[in-house]
Amino acid sequence: MTGYARRLAIGAARERVFDLIATLDGPRRWWTTMVSGSADPGGELCFGFAGLDEEIVMRVDAAQPPSALQWSCVRHTRGDEWTGTTLRFELAERGPRACALDFRHTGLPAELVADGWEHFLGSLAACAERGRGRPFGSSA
Repeated sequence: MTGYARRLAIGAARERVFDLIATLDGPRRWWTTMVSGSADPGGELCFGFAGLDEEIVMRVDAAQPPSALQWSCVRHTRGDEWTGTTLRFELAERGPRACALDFRHTGLPAELVADGWEHFLGSLAACAERGRGRPFGSSA
């Protein structure tokens, strides 16, 4: 199976990190400022990117608070390489203010997404730890 995988230690409670991934407002703080739809299991999230004619639609396949979340890409307007891919976030508690994130984006070559995910997973960690991420479309 092709894909990108990353393990990341985050200095924040697992519940905080889960909320940043699994809510409608959370990804606005670390991935992109343009998020709409439903973050509930079975719902679809639409991620837009300010200034780009690009949209990613993710179906929420599963959510097991506060330890796991899975999305499947149902549409990517820039191209088909993301469509049908799966994003999996698994969180393991490492103490009251620490967790480990195991992230996997499967179904496409890692080199297509590695640079982007390195930035945005770092943004997720910064948001969880310091309250401020670097989402696409922000001035940060």
